[in-house]
Amino acid sequence: MKTDMFGLRRWMDAHPRKKLDGYFVVGKRPLTHQEVVKVVDYCVSRGYRTEDDLPDEELVKLLNLEDEK
Repeated sequence: MKTDMFGLRRWMDAHPRKKLDGYFVVGKRPLTHQEVVKVVDYCVSRGYRTEDDLPDEELVKLLNLEDEK
């Protein structure tokens, strides 16, 4: 299953009080709400339609995951 980043952004705008903590995972690490917002906004700004369009290197850099290895 893939996530439509543009659709998720619209959903987040329509439901600002809903939090997305733990709904998305990178590796075995659940993302915080702030991290999900950061990734979605980044994808939308770059025109990435789904998470598959986002290169792993960019995700690691965006979320500062180099330190967690």
